[in-house]
Amino acid sequence: MATLHKKVTVFSDLSEHIYYNVPGLPIYAHCDPLSSFPDYRCPCHWHRDLEFIHVVSGELHYFVNGHTDVLQPGEGIVVNSSRLHYDFSPDKRESWFSCAVISPTLFEHVTTDVAARCERAFAQHMEDFLHLSPDIDWQRDVLMGVERVIRLMPGGGMRGSQRNADTQQTHNAGNNPLPALAAAIELCDMVLDRFEPNTTSTLGDDMATEQSNRMTVLEMTGIIQSRFRDPLGLDDIAAAGGVSRSQCCILFKKYVGRTPNECLTERRLEEARRLLANTNLSIAEIARECGFSSASYFINVFRKRAGATPGEYREAQYAARA
Repeated sequence: MATLHKKVTVFSDLSEHIYYNVPGLPIYAHCDPLSSFPDYRCPCHWHRDLEFIHVVSGELHYFVNGHTDVLQPGEGIVVNSSRLHYDFSPDKRESWFSCAVISPTLFEHVTTDVAARCERAFAQHMEDFLHLSPDIDWQRDVLMGVERVIRLMPGGGMRGSQRNADTQQTHNAGNNPLPALAAAIELCDMVLDRFEPNTTSTLGDDMATEQSNRMTVLEMTGIIQSRFRDPLGLDDIAAAGGVSRSQCCILFKKYVGRTPNECLTERRLEEARRLLANTNLSIAEIARECGFSSASYFINVFRKRAGATPGEYREAQYAARA
């Protein structure tokens, strides 16, 4: 049976549109299964929001700006503002994780001192992420804080089917978001001053090169997002960033963790899933609309990635809405 997938919207510059629990209140708080993402892999993206993860069960790989942190149950991570990141399982194994995504707009302009703390913490030369271990007091407090935000947030808690006996449903208390807002701000306050200068990066020319490389990657991923329907090749993607084919592949591997072709295929499949769920277009029409060379090739790729044929996926989507 086809898996129902979480709605994820990533724009051409890889920025994510976050579907917050309460419209107008920029806090996302849920416990999610990794299988809610196609191929057990979230699309690569970034946002200004701080992202807090607490792994409830299973092993979770977290990619942040070219580095992968492997998280065991009970551990977690804080992803700094405006960093490319995604979570995945190389073996396509299930994992449940609590996730709180909190926008700095909630607190960054409260006082000039807080604004200065945010500016320092979010700077690109600071650490891209903080690993959280339950064996360290302040980190354990952060992990507990993630669960508290989810427990208090209206609409928070577990999403999808329970697939692990160790994963417990969380419950929020009514529709009052103020306790969750206070808990979210407190959670951010706990980590703002924990980010240190990134020892793997250097200042000066090296930092300028790093920034240039990241912009180049965004330009190349941008053409994939906007022109995925076209017969796009490696030469076209590399040309968008003004680099050679080999440099293009090197930059994708470092900053996105996937090859250009893998990113292109995933973007095409993302659009195919949308069309299958929301239109009556035929399989052949969807294959053409999404840039696949033939319907048979599209079906083969879709089955390998989604674990179901396009027709089976469409039936599952219709049944879920019935």
